[in-house]
Amino acid sequence: FRIFKYIRGANDQGVKTAMTVPVINKWFLDDNYQLIGGEMAFFIPSAFQGNPPIPTGDEVKVDTWDDAITYDRAFGGRRKDPEFYAKEFTTLFKALAKDEIVPFTKMVITAGYTRPGWGRQRNEVMYLDSDSV
Repeated sequence: FRIFKYIRGANDQGVKTAMTVPVINKWFLDDNYQLIGGEMAFFIPSAFQGNPPIPTGDEVKVDTWDDAITYDRAFGGRRKDPEFYAKEFTTLFKALAKDEIVPFTKMVITAGYTRPGWGRQRNEVMYLDSDSV
């Protein structure tokens, strides 16, 4: 609920901002592709891009991402089980291998584009291009 508090006004400007999509989850992996950590992120609405509110809590930060090349696989449904996501990442990895593309595998990304309960869900799994890291 840390991010929720931030968008509901727990920031230096005391402003409430809209929850934007996609909601991004970055998952960090070790050399054996085992999960070692993760972060959740979302886009700050355009009205605040030039001067984003600074979080008042230490566990939330405003991050700027550089341009990057991503490889994505989209799918629908309300899937939350890790095995399903692992299958989607494997399918994407194999598709990239056919074109001799080797993505960065120390971090994988999942994205949700539809608010829960708002009809059909759109989800994605992503790899970063090795040169984008």
